[in-house]
Amino acid sequence: MKGGMRGSGTAQVCPHGLDWRTQTRRVLSMGNLSTRRTWKSVALIVFITTFVVGCTSGSDDPNGSASPKGGGSADGGSNVNATGFPIAKNKITMSAFAPQSANIADLNTNWFTKYLEEKTNVHLNWQLVPGETAALKEKKQLLLASGDYPDIFMSGDLTKEEQLLYGQQGVLLPLNKLIDQYAPNIKKAFKDISYLEKAITAPDGNIYAIPSVNECYHCQFSAKMWVNTKWLQKLGLSAPKTTDDFYNMLKAFKEKDPNGNGKADEIAFTGSPTGWHTDIETFVMNAFVYFNADNNYFVLNGGKLGTAVDQPGFKKGLQYLNKLYSEGLIDKEAFTQKSDALSQKGNSPDTAIAGAIPAGWFGEFTDASPTATRHKDYDPIAPLTGPDGVSYTAHYIGIGNSVFAITNKNKNPEAAIRLADYLYSDEGTTLSNFGEEGRNWVKADANDKNTRGTAAKFKVKETSYGVGQVQNDHWNQMGPNLRSSEYRETAYAASQDIYTMDGLETRLYKATKELYEGHQPKEEFPTDIFLTNEQANQVKQLKPIITDYVKQSMLQFIMGAKSIDKDWDAYLKGLKDSGMDQFIKIYQDAYDKGYKK
Repeated sequence: MKGGMRGSGTAQVCPHGLDWRTQTRRVLSMGNLSTRRTWKSVALIVFITTFVVGCTSGSDDPNGSASPKGGGSADGGSNVNATGFPIAKNKITMSAFAPQSANIADLNTNWFTKYLEEKTNVHLNWQLVPGETAALKEKKQLLLASGDYPDIFMSGDLTKEEQLLYGQQGVLLPLNKLIDQYAPNIKKAFKDISYLEKAITAPDGNIYAIPSVNECYHCQFSAKMWVNTKWLQKLGLSAPKTTDDFYNMLKAFKEKDPNGNGKADEIAFTGSPTGWHTDIETFVMNAFVYFNADNNYFVLNGGKLGTAVDQPGFKKGLQYLNKLYSEGLIDKEAFTQKSDALSQKGNSPDTAIAGAIPAGWFGEFTDASPTATRHKDYDPIAPLTGPDGVSYTAHYIGIGNSVFAITNKNKNPEAAIRLADYLYSDEGTTLSNFGEEGRNWVKADANDKNTRGTAAKFKVKETSYGVGQVQNDHWNQMGPNLRSSEYRETAYAASQDIYTMDGLETRLYKATKELYEGHQPKEEFPTDIFLTNEQANQVKQLKPIITDYVKQSMLQFIMGAKSIDKDWDAYLKGLKDSGMDQFIKIYQDAYDKGYKK
């Protein structure tokens, strides 16, 4: 379904996002107790992984050694077939760094690992890391600093700063020539996905690492607003189109007893700062100015970078939100409550009490188990149009960190890039993510439809795996693979009944296509942008100061602790003092170098 990713511009193409069938089966495997909460942790947090320590070894080929400039092995790749399979004429062993997912029994005996070795003649000697995400980062950095790193990073979560630093030190090989000569699937992805190549090309012109791509369409437009349409129908209201309509709807929700229980228990508008786009501000603010907190509040106009949070539209948006809050239309707990508290309100027993709730999907605030029905009462509404005709939606698109890289210890870089290229093929992506044909998935029937409503290519069997079930059939989305929008939306079957869990992906796709697409700004500042090490260090210092200042100021204006009329100029001065001008200049310089010709 969603993948990724809350709060990370990448989220949204979901480079590490779970596909919807994975999530659905995982929910099915749970009992009703805490089902919703567990579902959300699976769907939104992108695998809390544990790791197992493995051992490393170099290549079995005694003759080859990587060129320091990444042009290939010293022997010209004589043991590697340039096309076709197997990749290696004589078996090659490569040490490979990766996390050990809690849902994979043993990567050494994993079906896909064995299939990959048989197909390619490349044996992976896993260097697996114990612990959670923090341990992965720590171990990776220790290996890189100590020189005891593997032949390849298969799933290294390599930041742009790490790629540039270790690439320029010669630890990570430049991949440009290798891709050009040995990686047709990666080259095709560069053509098909317009932003991909630029997003992973460092300022020095080199590509040092390959990402896992997961273009989740509905995640790109995940700042949705869900409204209780059952209440709308009872009150004789249409879905709101303007900020005035939205205000009138909230007043009716609060005052006209839409749940019919004779109690004034309705919460017109609620949310949470901790969920996947469940914050109160984003959806509403985009009716006044383009507002994307996950991309540093940046706005781009004619290639010139600026910020939304000093604009007149931002001020008007704050005034509107203050009006809603002062009239009791916004839940007073919406700015502080955790996701669990939001879910308790969404799942109130007996009758619904929540009217409008922002979220990437309904599972953020109500039960998403197969037998649940409350979610059927909520549907997303289109972006609102503000008093000046503004009607944006926050747009989240990008690649994020890369996963695959070849180090200068690798004696067969040609074979390594061909391995990554296979994982970028449809076959490699399908088998690494879903497992064996016949056992884990089957070819689609003539009547099976995909998310777009056209003929699907395959359907996943429901007995494959789930939460609490340790499987050994596939890599559980680990490593490089290419789930482009075309693949995600056309390859596998999805129910066309949008109010079932099997139809979840179809439901989100249709809502996004019909309501949200086209409301993104014409110019967008790229979320994937390389900074020099000096720039990155400056950003690490400035960003938390700016972010905290903006968030605190917004809360004070909305809740009335500060007067928008009296304190606005002081706010602008404080924004400048926080370093916003310098922050923008850093990114403007990086943008000019990477994107302006």
